[in-house]
Amino acid sequence: FFAGAAFLAGAAFLAATFFAGAAFLAGAAFLAATFFAGAAFLAGAAFLAATFFAGAAFLAGAAFLAATFFAGAAFLAGAAFFAATFFAGAAFLAGAAFLAATFFAGAAFFAGAAFFTDAAIFFGAVFFAVAIIFSLINLQRALLAGWIARSDSCCWAKAQQHELGDTNPSHPLRSAGGFVKFAEPFSTS
Repeated sequence: FFAGAAFLAGAAFLAATFFAGAAFLAGAAFLAATFFAGAAFLAGAAFLAATFFAGAAFLAGAAFLAATFFAGAAFLAGAAFFAATFFAGAAFLAGAAFLAATFFAGAAFFAGAAFFTDAAIFFGAVFFAVAIIFSLINLQRALLAGWIARSDSCCWAKAQQHELGDTNPSHPLRSAGGFVKFAEPFSTS
């Protein structure tokens, strides 16, 4: 009996040890499964995080490229605007300079034309004034010659110049005041 009881006790002990080892292995397997499940979860979380940050980095890069593109486009648009403004201003100034040059050229032309017209009028007036003076002098000489010829048929006036007021023998036809007294109507030589 005691040998059978010892056998059963040994068998129970072995069974308990076996089941304890099995339970231990089951617990170890459970812990290992839990660990690997956690590791897999963490790996998935890491993958999702990496994917998220990769997407965020991609979107940030895309936003940077878009911002760079639009900044470059804005810069080029501003440069084109400034260039257009500059060339428009240059064209305006060139047109203003052309108009000013045309105005001053026209003003100079008309000033020159007015000057030459005034000069022509002045010299014409001077010419006609001198011509009229000479004509009047010649008319006076002719009138005096005619008068002397009628009143002094023997030319006594030429012989008696001092009575006519001529005191300068080198100028027999002028009086003391420098005026022409008479002209010789014909030569006596």
